[in-house]
Amino acid sequence: MVAAVTPHQVLLVADAMTGQDAVATAEGFARRLPVSGVVLTKIEGDARGGAALSLRAVTGKPIVFAGTGEKLDALEPFYPERIASRILGMGDVLSLIERAEKAYDHSQAEALQKKLRRNAFDLEDFREQLRAVKKMGAVSELLGMIPGMKKMLRGADLSGAEDELKRVEAIIDSMTRAERKNIQLLNANRRKRIARGSGTSVADVNRLIKQFTHTKKVLKQLGSGATGPRIPGLPGLPR
Repeated sequence: MVAAVTPHQVLLVADAMTGQDAVATAEGFARRLPVSGVVLTKIEGDARGGAALSLRAVTGKPIVFAGTGEKLDALEPFYPERIASRILGMGDVLSLIERAEKAYDHSQAEALQKKLRRNAFDLEDFREQLRAVKKMGAVSELLGMIPGMKKMLRGADLSGAEDELKRVEAIIDSMTRAERKNIQLLNANRRKRIARGSGTSVADVNRLIKQFTHTKKVLKQLGSGATGPRIPGLPGLPR
């Protein structure tokens, strides 16, 4: 095919999770084809960045794109200095900001700021924040982009973080619009109904309401007093 169509680029797609198998494959292809670059997928699962370093050394070619998820928008340009920062535990704030900006536009951010100043932030707004976070990628990967966070969370089990986000969203979806707008309406009977509708427990519903109340207080403080730069779309996360 290379001889027939003379392509401008010959890109090798490699799976970061296959370890030495990916390196052996890359070495074989590089011997037989004029490989000009590498597309490295599932890079979010390679916390130490070993696949990126090995493939670069074996092929002698740059990694041009990195796949960080299953969706089409999860393919992004590869920046060596950023992966180096992650390997060294220094985070990757630039990538985090870029993802936030893609998931959350400025008009939404401005509308949210106005709500925070009026103390009008409700569970519908909270749900939109969760959905924006989900668009940005896996929670464990996002935390790894924050400087020092990997060291703080060393040994912590984050495997259930995605399921927790889904559970929280299911609880909010099971509420009526009036309930999402005013949590004071959520008496015992309503909480039982919401738990049944979301496939969760009343304890889960109570925990979400408690967390939301705490988050709302924090967001009010940030909205009224913070003047420094922020990451759009990330004013708060469930704990």
